[in-house]
Amino acid sequence: MTYVHVTTSRGRTIDDFRAVAAKLNPPEGTDGLLARMAGSDAAGLHVIDIWESQAQAKRFEAEQLFPAFQAAGTVPEPQNTTFTVFDADEVYIRK
Repeated sequence: MTYVHVTTSRGRTIDDFRAVAAKLNPPEGTDGLLARMAGSDAAGLHVIDIWESQAQAKRFEAEQLFPAFQAAGTVPEPQNTTFTVFDADEVYIRK
């Protein structure tokens, strides 16, 4: 089932996202990633990932995302981060 992961990080910007993203494989080479959106506003950084499955999202976090945070010299701050996750029953992605 399609898995959606939404992250909001207070105090972070799109530049923070880009610093970590530069340490990752390109999105098109990431197994199971269907779509990614990122942007920042006064509330902080917002990242929305849509995955083929939760297992693929978790594998990406463990094998790529957390090492990329370390390589970029940044540490996720749990006290400033909120997550919303859900299985999507309906998905439309324009190609």
